[in-house]
Amino acid sequence: MFNFLKKGREFNKLAKSFNGMNIMIEDILPNLERNPNQDEFGETILVLAYIATRGVNDRLEENDISMMAKIIVPTIKRGYITVTYAYQLTVGKLFAIANLLEMDEQVNEIMDKGPAFYQLENTLPQEIINNI
Repeated sequence: MFNFLKKGREFNKLAKSFNGMNIMIEDILPNLERNPNQDEFGETILVLAYIATRGVNDRLEENDISMMAKIIVPTIKRGYITVTYAYQLTVGKLFAIANLLEMDEQVNEIMDKGPAFYQLENTLPQEIINNI
């Protein structure tokens, strides 16, 4: 029973990570289209990569959550969507933005938990890390 509760709690945190990522992405997209400047958006993109790693990828893997599972992410769509759909609209857009800003290598290094991941983790406020 406790495993079921833990998995439910982690599933809820996954939805919150998708939701938070979507809010951040939707917030920067209009500005990014007007001015694709790495200096202005670089830090946000790196934080998004960190959230994608810790809040999404790690959670999916550690809790064996199926990409076909149904999830509610209010900022994406009312009602249930698949984890795959949420992933495409958040992590997929992150990769597209990183490509546009020529930050592919940095984002991939964070997503692969390379040195940039740990450097970012050491500089982020603990409050942010705890809320992922």
